[in-house]
Amino acid sequence: EEAQAPPAKTGPASVFTGDYEDPNHPGCLRQVKVVGAPLKGDGTRSPFPVMEITGYDGSGDPKVCTEDNRPTRSDLWKIQGTVKSDTKVFIDFSPKGGPADLVGKWDGDGIVFPDGNKWTKVPLGTKNRFPKDMKTLKSPN
Repeated sequence: EEAQAPPAKTGPASVFTGDYEDPNHPGCLRQVKVVGAPLKGDGTRSPFPVMEITGYDGSGDPKVCTEDNRPTRSDLWKIQGTVKSDTKVFIDFSPKGGPADLVGKWDGDGIVFPDGNKWTKVPLGTKNRFPKDMKTLKSPN
Protein backbone atom coordinates (compact mmCIF):
# COMPACT_ATOMS: atom_id res chain seq x y z
CA GLU A 1 0.00 0.00 0.00
CA GLU A 2 1.36 3.39 -0.99
CA ALA A 3 2.14 5.83 1.82
CA GLN A 4 -0.25 8.76 1.86
CA ALA A 5 1.53 12.11 1.47
CA PRO A 6 0.63 14.64 4.14
CA PRO A 7 -1.94 17.15 2.93
CA ALA A 8 -0.49 20.18 1.16
CA LYS A 9 -0.53 23.37 3.22
CA THR A 10 -2.93 26.26 2.60
CA GLY A 11 -2.78 30.02 3.16
CA PRO A 12 0.52 31.68 4.08
CA ALA A 13 1.91 28.28 5.18
CA SER A 14 1.94 27.10 1.55
CA VAL A 15 5.21 27.66 -0.31
CA PHE A 16 3.10 28.59 -3.34
CA THR A 17 1.25 31.52 -1.69
CA GLY A 18 2.67 34.88 -2.77
CA ASP A 19 3.41 37.27 -5.62
CA TYR A 20 5.58 36.25 -8.56
CA GLU A 21 7.65 37.59 -11.45
CA ASP A 22 6.83 35.95 -14.82
CA PRO A 23 9.64 36.57 -17.35
CA ASN A 24 7.12 36.18 -20.18
CA HIS A 25 5.22 39.19 -18.78
CA PRO A 26 7.82 41.35 -16.96
CA GLY A 27 6.44 43.63 -14.27
CA CYS A 28 2.94 42.13 -14.53
CA LEU A 29 0.76 40.90 -11.69
CA ARG A 30 0.96 37.22 -10.73
CA GLN A 31 -0.60 36.50 -7.35
CA VAL A 32 -1.09 32.99 -5.99
CA LYS A 33 -3.33 32.05 -3.07
CA VAL A 34 -3.82 28.50 -1.79
CA VAL A 35 -7.18 27.74 -0.16
CA GLY A 36 -8.90 24.62 1.10
CA ALA A 37 -10.92 22.65 -1.43
CA PRO A 38 -14.64 23.47 -1.49
CA LEU A 39 -17.17 21.17 0.15
CA LYS A 40 -18.75 18.63 -2.17
CA GLY A 41 -22.45 17.82 -2.18
CA ASP A 42 -21.91 14.91 0.21
CA GLY A 43 -20.21 17.13 2.81
CA THR A 44 -16.68 15.89 2.10
CA ARG A 45 -13.90 17.81 0.44
CA SER A 46 -10.94 16.89 -1.71
CA PRO A 47 -7.68 16.50 0.22
CA PHE A 48 -6.04 18.67 -2.44
CA PRO A 49 -6.14 22.45 -1.86
CA VAL A 50 -7.12 24.86 -4.62
CA MET A 51 -4.60 27.30 -6.10
CA GLU A 52 -6.16 30.61 -7.13
CA ILE A 53 -4.07 32.71 -9.51
CA THR A 54 -4.85 36.33 -10.33
CA GLY A 55 -2.88 38.02 -13.07
CA TYR A 56 -2.57 40.66 -15.75
CA ASP A 57 -0.62 40.37 -19.00
CA GLY A 58 -0.09 44.05 -19.81
CA SER A 59 -1.29 46.29 -22.60
CA GLY A 60 0.17 47.85 -25.72
CA ASP A 61 2.51 46.26 -28.22
CA PRO A 62 4.61 44.64 -26.95
CA LYS A 63 2.49 43.95 -23.87
CA VAL A 64 4.19 45.53 -20.89
CA CYS A 65 3.35 46.34 -17.30
CA THR A 66 4.72 49.49 -15.72
CA GLU A 67 3.94 51.56 -12.66
CA ASP A 68 2.11 54.02 -14.97
CA ASN A 69 0.23 51.26 -16.76
CA ARG A 70 -1.48 49.45 -13.89
CA PRO A 71 -4.51 47.28 -14.60
CA THR A 72 -8.06 47.93 -13.50
CA ARG A 73 -10.01 45.17 -11.81
CA SER A 74 -11.76 44.34 -15.08
CA ASP A 75 -8.36 43.76 -16.76
CA LEU A 76 -7.46 40.92 -14.40
CA TRP A 77 -7.79 37.24 -15.23
CA LYS A 78 -8.28 34.47 -12.70
CA ILE A 79 -7.48 30.79 -13.10
CA GLN A 80 -7.31 27.86 -10.72
CA GLY A 81 -5.24 24.80 -10.09
CA THR A 82 -4.98 21.84 -7.74
CA VAL A 83 -2.11 21.59 -5.26
CA LYS A 84 -1.08 17.92 -5.22
CA SER A 85 1.81 18.34 -2.76
CA ASP A 86 4.07 21.05 -1.35
CA THR A 87 6.14 20.79 -4.54
CA LYS A 88 3.64 20.01 -7.33
CA VAL A 89 0.55 21.73 -8.72
CA PHE A 90 -1.69 21.25 -11.74
CA ILE A 91 -2.94 24.57 -13.17
CA ASP A 92 -5.86 25.01 -15.57
CA PHE A 93 -4.72 27.60 -18.12
CA SER A 94 -7.60 26.77 -20.51
CA PRO A 95 -9.49 30.03 -19.72
CA LYS A 96 -6.40 31.80 -21.16
CA GLY A 97 -6.15 29.47 -24.15
CA GLY A 98 -3.55 27.16 -22.61
CA PRO A 99 -3.54 23.57 -21.36
CA ALA A 100 -6.10 22.41 -18.79
CA ASP A 101 -3.64 20.60 -16.54
CA LEU A 102 -0.20 22.20 -16.80
CA VAL A 103 2.20 20.85 -14.18
CA GLY A 104 4.08 23.40 -12.08
CA LYS A 105 6.89 22.35 -9.76
CA TRP A 106 8.22 24.30 -6.78
CA ASP A 107 12.01 24.48 -7.02
CA GLY A 108 12.93 26.43 -3.88
CA ASP A 109 12.16 30.00 -4.99
CA GLY A 110 9.55 29.69 -7.70
CA ILE A 111 7.28 27.58 -9.90
CA VAL A 112 8.86 25.93 -12.95
CA PHE A 113 6.72 24.89 -15.91
CA PRO A 114 7.44 22.18 -18.54
CA ASP A 115 8.41 24.76 -21.19
CA GLY A 116 11.18 26.03 -18.90
CA ASN A 117 9.37 29.23 -17.90
CA LYS A 118 9.74 29.97 -14.21
CA TRP A 119 7.66 32.27 -12.05
CA THR A 120 10.03 33.51 -9.34
CA LYS A 121 8.51 34.41 -5.99
CA VAL A 122 8.92 38.05 -4.94
CA PRO A 123 9.52 37.84 -1.16
CA LEU A 124 8.24 41.34 -0.32
CA GLY A 125 5.27 41.15 -2.69
CA THR A 126 4.34 43.35 -5.64
CA LYS A 127 1.64 45.67 -4.35
CA ASN A 128 2.53 48.28 -6.99
CA ARG A 129 1.28 45.83 -9.67
CA PHE A 130 -2.26 45.62 -8.31
CA PRO A 131 -5.06 47.79 -9.68
CA LYS A 132 -5.21 51.16 -7.93
CA ASP A 133 -8.95 50.58 -7.44
CA MET A 134 -8.37 47.31 -5.61
CA LYS A 135 -8.24 47.54 -1.86
CA THR A 136 -9.45 44.01 -1.08
CA LEU A 137 -6.69 42.02 -2.79
CA LYS A 138 -3.92 42.17 -0.23
CA SER A 139 -0.45 40.84 -0.79
CA PRO A 140 0.33 38.20 1.86
CA ASN A 141 3.51 40.02 2.93
